[in-house]
Amino acid sequence: MLNRSVFDWPAGVSVYKPEKCWNGLTIVNPYLSRSIYLVDMLGRVVHRWNIHTEEPLYSFFLERQIRGAWMSMLWRFPPFEHDGAGWGGNPVDCLAQIDENGQFLWRYVPPKQFRPHHDFRRLANGHTLLLVDEMTSKPAISEKPLKDQLFLELSPDNEIVWQWRTSDHFGEFRYSEEGKRHIHQRGMDAFHNNTASVLPATPLGESDRRFRKGNILGCQRHTNTIYIIDRDSGEVAWQWGAGSGQLVGPHHPTMLDNGNILIYDNGGQGGAPPRSRPYTRLAELNPAAERIVWQYGPDVEADKATAKFFSHSWGSAQRLPNGNTFSLDCHKGLLFEVTPRGEIVWEYQSPFPREVRATTEYGIYRAFRVGYEDAPFADRRLTETDGHADIVPANIEIPPEMGLPPKELP
Repeated sequence: MLNRSVFDWPAGVSVYKPEKCWNGLTIVNPYLSRSIYLVDMLGRVVHRWNIHTEEPLYSFFLERQIRGAWMSMLWRFPPFEHDGAGWGGNPVDCLAQIDENGQFLWRYVPPKQFRPHHDFRRLANGHTLLLVDEMTSKPAISEKPLKDQLFLELSPDNEIVWQWRTSDHFGEFRYSEEGKRHIHQRGMDAFHNNTASVLPATPLGESDRRFRKGNILGCQRHTNTIYIIDRDSGEVAWQWGAGSGQLVGPHHPTMLDNGNILIYDNGGQGGAPPRSRPYTRLAELNPAAERIVWQYGPDVEADKATAKFFSHSWGSAQRLPNGNTFSLDCHKGLLFEVTPRGEIVWEYQSPFPREVRATTEYGIYRAFRVGYEDAPFADRRLTETDGHADIVPANIEIPPEMGLPPKELP
């Protein structure tokens, strides 16, 4: 997969080794779309959500979260006109929980000074954690206007019950002096948070307070930093990346059950000051030892120069129950499942084009695999053939009506 072009094979499933996969259903949300698809292991659409609203709202990504909540961040296109908050047009409208038909079960529309972005998390207590920007002036940090990065915790009735501001903890981050000068000169989106994750219970968390259950894991793409916030004190309890030379423009770190952190390490350009790398990798980090213990990506310098797995922005990585890792090459719309030994056992090229013309043709911001039991509304007549070793992609014909988005928006 690493050194092939996305145009080398047709849309749909090109690799499927059922006996080596964690067989399930895959959420395919074309970037900014009113239609979201659930496909089986053979690439057949077994369910489709349509966002039912007269407003011009498009889904950024859909994820199944705790207690079966299907949640999406929705963007408005065309965006509002300048709203007085300094955005010059804010495309983000709301965060929503939807049902199997795309109807809103819950919706949060932020006040004008906040712009939700990138990530959110439904918490065990029914509250919701999300990322927002707020335009501010912090002369001690930057000589220019600054997008301060906040975590907000919302109650079920949308009251803000807790918040955390990056600018309040700037001195706790271990940026180099050169990095601080870069941030001071750059301002605006100098941090660029993209992750709001909550640490699970792990043996590591039981022995080391920095990694205990309930602490918050964040990621600053523009400083190449992943970090953990102590939920009680608000202090930056742990951080890694800035100055290490290990990360470039990372996204979506998540703590695994073993206490390690899985990272979508984009490459491209990132950091303060910026550095670049021409490939993407998936990396598993032992946070206590600050050591990479597994990675998927080019292994030698020759491969790195020609690697085709390269998504300079966006991205997600999901550790599956069987130990495989599910991820994607975002801007190509190419999804894949890889074993711990680096073998591609499932590969799927999205056939669903963008609905907003300002984005890459088949781009997908994040993608996730769910179990069959997680989506009881899926068409079981199709999924019953998943996992059969005698069913191979070359023998499967996808009916046009199952593989194409609607010609007109609902």
